[in-house]
Amino acid sequence: MNRKFIVSLGILLFSILCTFFLSNQDVLHSILLIFIAYIKHKIYPIKKELLWFILICVGGAIVEISSVNISHAWSYSNAHFFGIPIWIPLFWGVVGTTIIVLYDGLS
Repeated sequence: MNRKFIVSLGILLFSILCTFFLSNQDVLHSILLIFIAYIKHKIYPIKKELLWFILICVGGAIVEISSVNISHAWSYSNAHFFGIPIWIPLFWGVVGTTIIVLYDGLS
């Protein structure tokens, strides 16, 4: 395994831990996810990263909104935006762009 793969895994695990511990503190969690995305970009930038981040944020939010509102399998206690917390799109953006780097680290 190379350094890019290990750092990407660390970013993913840190994002998941932040979500686990800060899921009820929307503002702090959102700021931290933006900071994580910025740090990831500075360490391992990808081509058209902002475009990818926005597309993944929107796509992840649409899937999350439709899953929560159509299936009613779960709900969020601090939902602010169509049944989901405001930090969910940011989380998906960080995870999505980090997985792109992770894949690049594997190949």
